[in-house]
Amino acid sequence: MIAFPEMLLAPAEQAGMKFPDDPENYDPNEYPHFHVFSIVQLGSPMPSPTSHWTNAKVIAEIPDDKIHLVTVQDLEALGIEIGYPMP
Repeated sequence: MIAFPEMLLAPAEQAGMKFPDDPENYDPNEYPHFHVFSIVQLGSPMPSPTSHWTNAKVIAEIPDDKIHLVTVQDLEALGIEIGYPMP
């Protein structure tokens, strides 16, 4: 489980995702991919120790015009790794 948003910065950067300097205080509209990544990842059980790296890549590949419309079902279909079914 990832408990702190700072722990998501390296995976976001490696995935090519735009990320804020302050992951605790940012505008979600300016960093929509990072925002979705944070919502999905923070506090969620992970099936493997590298799931957050995989999830960053999956989310980073979502087109800019679709990131505001993505659903939990879309994320699951794209291969998000979470330790239990998302609501």
